[in-house]
Amino acid sequence: MYQFYEIVGSEKPIYVTKPEGYLSYEEVPNGDLVNYEEIGYLEIIENGVKLYEPLYVREGE
Repeated sequence: MYQFYEIVGSEKPIYVTKPEGYLSYEEVPNGDLVNYEEIGYLEIIENGVKLYEPLYVREGE
């Protein structure tokens, strides 16, 4: 997970609900990110702090 200052300037969208078909790191089969592209971030509030979880989609989909 990232803090806002780590993703600021990225042109990737930030979502408050995870779009259908997008995967978190834990959902990527075998954690194999070679065939997946980071396409955005999911905003999560943890202990009052906003954090941003990368979202992935299989390349070419």
